[in-house]
Amino acid sequence: MAGENAVAEEMVKIGVVAKQLGISIRTIHMYEREGLVLSYKNPAGTRYFTRRDVEWLLVIRAMIKSAISIAGIRRLLALIPCWERMRCAYVEKKECPAILDNELPCWANHANLCWNSGQECRDCPVYEMRFSISTMKSHLDIRMKPEFSEPSLAS
Repeated sequence: MAGENAVAEEMVKIGVVAKQLGISIRTIHMYEREGLVLSYKNPAGTRYFTRRDVEWLLVIRAMIKSAISIAGIRRLLALIPCWERMRCAYVEKKECPAILDNELPCWANHANLCWNSGQECRDCPVYEMRFSISTMKSHLDIRMKPEFSEPSLAS
């Protein structure tokens, strides 16, 4: 099929991505389990990633190196207001798993489908918004000076 050939040409196997990034396949699996990235899986279960996915994995690595934990990245991603971008009605929002479980990004659901629209999360504009969270750290970063000391309780 032409579609399968297009997928094969555009996608890179997980092992190649891991080698390019200098990380283990298990690390990429962990990022996927944590809801940080979505992979394309063929019928045999082999994971593939696009060029944009590889760019995103580089952003994840950079955030981790700048002292944001995986849980922190996941929480930042969960702050993306998918219900606004997808224009969900109030009735739909109050039942939406992305709102009820606000510790995970909306695409971290088991089916990887939008609860409201049924759209696959990989193709959703909300998933593309993940790149905007990498700049949040500069707005949230509070550094302690090395000479900082606790105020004395005795005074």
